[in-house]
Amino acid sequence: MTKMKYHLEAIFNFSGSLPEESQEDIQQFFEEFTEKIQESRKEGKFSITSWERKDSNLLLVISSIESLLPHIAILRIRKQLSAIIGKKFRIGLRGFKFSKYTIETELDDKPLKEFTLPFTKKIKFSEKDDKNLVSIEIDPAIPEDFVEKGAIERIIRRVNEKVSKQHYGAKKEHHEIVWYSGEKKQFTDKNPTQLMQKANWIQRTNYRNQFILTPTITTLVEALKQIMVDSVYKPLGFDQMMIPKLVDWSVWLRSEHAEGIYQGGFEPYFVVQPKEPTPEYFEEVADYITITKTIPDDMLYDKITAPIGGLSYAQCPPFWVWLQGKTLAKESLPIKIYDWSGPTYRYEAGSAYGFERVDELHRIETLFIGSPEQTKEIGLQVRDKLRLIFEDVLDLEFREAKVMPWWLQQSAHEEEMDEADDLVVGTIDFEAYMPYRGNRDDSEWLEMQNISIIGHKYPKGFSVKAEGNIELWSGCGGGSFERFLTAFISQKGLEKENWPDTFLKYIDKLPKPVKFH
Repeated sequence: MTKMKYHLEAIFNFSGSLPEESQEDIQQFFEEFTEKIQESRKEGKFSITSWERKDSNLLLVISSIESLLPHIAILRIRKQLSAIIGKKFRIGLRGFKFSKYTIETELDDKPLKEFTLPFTKKIKFSEKDDKNLVSIEIDPAIPEDFVEKGAIERIIRRVNEKVSKQHYGAKKEHHEIVWYSGEKKQFTDKNPTQLMQKANWIQRTNYRNQFILTPTITTLVEALKQIMVDSVYKPLGFDQMMIPKLVDWSVWLRSEHAEGIYQGGFEPYFVVQPKEPTPEYFEEVADYITITKTIPDDMLYDKITAPIGGLSYAQCPPFWVWLQGKTLAKESLPIKIYDWSGPTYRYEAGSAYGFERVDELHRIETLFIGSPEQTKEIGLQVRDKLRLIFEDVLDLEFREAKVMPWWLQQSAHEEEMDEADDLVVGTIDFEAYMPYRGNRDDSEWLEMQNISIIGHKYPKGFSVKAEGNIELWSGCGGGSFERFLTAFISQKGLEKENWPDTFLKYIDKLPKPVKFH
């Protein structure tokens, strides 16, 4: 296996010129420092290959092979050398910068295409002796505090991740059918969105992928809410809460959503603020709109901030702010929560999707936290209750698929997907047959709900602990009324006589659609 090699040329800057008599002290310090590193690490090689004083600067070159990372060494040297020079010669160490830093390592796969990364000057791929190699040259301008906070380690890791994702994208995503309701009688093969639009149940707005839900379909939504309460939440002891729908960057950083921004797993709507929320600041904009009856985009851009975050993509991440940094009492576990207090938003690609794929959706969040055993048990209970709703109450033809979600791809838990039929760490998708799309074997089924066991991702990300050092896991599930109803209408149509009595009992009266001349 090719070893990781590092070569760093760095400069320490002092508050004054280093005197000649400091030469011996610095030499002795570097010798002792190197000796300690070699003694503490049985393998690898670390050396300060050269150094010299130059006015108020100290130039040094560090080489490392499978040993202490040179930039970590620089941080340690800074602290220790500062104490020595400051105490004896009354000279302060102001900081450091890189002149050149190259990192060479082996990759599991050959990249399908080259790429760049922030704070890198060059990323060069090569092959030697049937091995895939990469040489990463760090940008010397990388800020000192970024080095302190682990940015270089993340650069190395990101190179490997991006190469792996190139190959993952070329593979078929894990999708294994684990349960099927069996064929059900279908009452229509028409597009459900078009059926509901023609019946004036829904109407597309002037904005992309957004619909108005009229009283008729809203009645069905309310029925579905009550079904979820009666069939899932009350029997399993879930409590309702209201989770914020505006999410700042700190939340998405901790949940790691921000790292997947528009990478196929996270497509947020951004939120901006006015730089000055005063009438005077926006008076010229108001005047322009009044006179032209148009919106002056360029004028507005100058008066707003960069995005502070975005609209809620899913309710799960902002929920965790409630628990962040706290220790949960043993008696409070497990925690079982659901929320549907407002819409969530996803900037879906394209602009011609139907009611099942909208930017503004009414998503139900099902969330639970406990020990690994509690979390897995609740996840299976929720799965069984959802199965009851889709099969016995709505009488849908659907299947369940074990899938690899975007947040679990290539993670350390990937092998658990195949350990058992029951939920471990991963996701079960509930997929409905859509007759208008074609036959069962070849057409795309609609994912209308999922249930996931996420493991310790969120408790760790938000620094949540439990009394008695209980290991914390979490799970969640998401589904939208838009998708539930699209699946239902796709199979049952609009005629109530084709709807199951188990659903009709939740509808006192279906409002008649408003008609237009």
